[in-house]
Amino acid sequence: MKTHCNSFSDAMSRRSLLKAGVAGAIPWLLSKSAISQISLKEGSKDEHVFVLIFLRGGADGLNMVVPYTEDNYYRLRPSIGISAKRVTKLNDQFGFHPSLSPLAKWYEKSELALYHAVGSKDRTRSHFEAMLAMERGAATGSSGQASGWLGRYLAKTADGDGNPLRAVAFGNTMPDVLLGGPQPVVAESISEFAFESTKEIRSYLESAYKEGESAAHRAGRSTLEALSRIEKLNPKSYQARTGAEYPDTALGRGLRESACMIKANIGSEVICLDDDGWDNHFAQGGEIGSQAISLNGLAKAVDAFMTDLGDEAKRVTTVVMTEFGRTTNENASLGTDHGLASVMMVFQSGKGGAIKGEWPGLEPKQLDTNGDLRPVNDYRKILTEILRGPMPEIANVWV
Repeated sequence: MKTHCNSFSDAMSRRSLLKAGVAGAIPWLLSKSAISQISLKEGSKDEHVFVLIFLRGGADGLNMVVPYTEDNYYRLRPSIGISAKRVTKLNDQFGFHPSLSPLAKWYEKSELALYHAVGSKDRTRSHFEAMLAMERGAATGSSGQASGWLGRYLAKTADGDGNPLRAVAFGNTMPDVLLGGPQPVVAESISEFAFESTKEIRSYLESAYKEGESAAHRAGRSTLEALSRIEKLNPKSYQARTGAEYPDTALGRGLRESACMIKANIGSEVICLDDDGWDNHFAQGGEIGSQAISLNGLAKAVDAFMTDLGDEAKRVTTVVMTEFGRTTNENASLGTDHGLASVMMVFQSGKGGAIKGEWPGLEPKQLDTNGDLRPVNDYRKILTEILRGPMPEIANVWV
């Protein structure tokens, strides 16, 4: 099936390309004819893709996946608790916040598994420290290495082909989880910078490598051929699968381009996206409020992504996680403060349809010393469990 997705030729961000100059990029481009390899060599349909969506700010798992049968939940949250009549029931203990209802069908299809009470061993309740822990693959933010766990995985499993689109992060900055990896691409939209840099590179290659039989000249002409193919494709005209309606948000646009890349089969293995705005100290609300708005945007974007992937979803694992949860009790501003444990969502073909892991409960004696939900399910163990098959080296990246 023909796709209108760009093969995303440039391995450098627009900023780094302009800083180095086109000529400075040429040696890299001609190393094994990188662009040519991406455009002319289709990836294997068996290649697995890991998509990580990180909810920045500490998402409130208790109002995402609601323990609607527990009286203590409503005692602790008299104003912002989600009524048992309003949750989208998943089993006889938990139900989705109404705004997450679009994702219920993926749970029913065994495509979505949910893990409650997830966290790290970090107890600082600091965004910075908790994010460092989870992105470094460490127990706490003050332990471990400077590199990220996905960066280490990519470095350990590099095959020498130098595919510049093996790891892509949508955003303004490199996420710590990719630090230490070989040349990950960071961009708000790959479709925007790819065309600008492609034109500059094409002009240089046409003048410098039009004639000659050296390895560099042949690689240059091969790259030109690849660019010709790339220019016939336009990611902005990409047509999502029928029924997939992406919201016009940063996450929606990023997931749309992610689906485009995956279906183009260009060898991408890791895609990282961030979603901000989950630090709900004020006016978090229950069925309505700031969290409900964020949940609605998340559900629509991920639902569109899963719908768009179609059968391709069989080779994609998508994880939605956050650095920590919120306090079990609501505060005076109808919000919640920094807690410890939250929810992890795992979209994986044929392995969902269940709430997995241990549930510690909300009885006073079951909470931690500060009265918070205990993080009894270590995020590293869950990631190891779900990625052991498609990413065998995953067990060796934790610190």
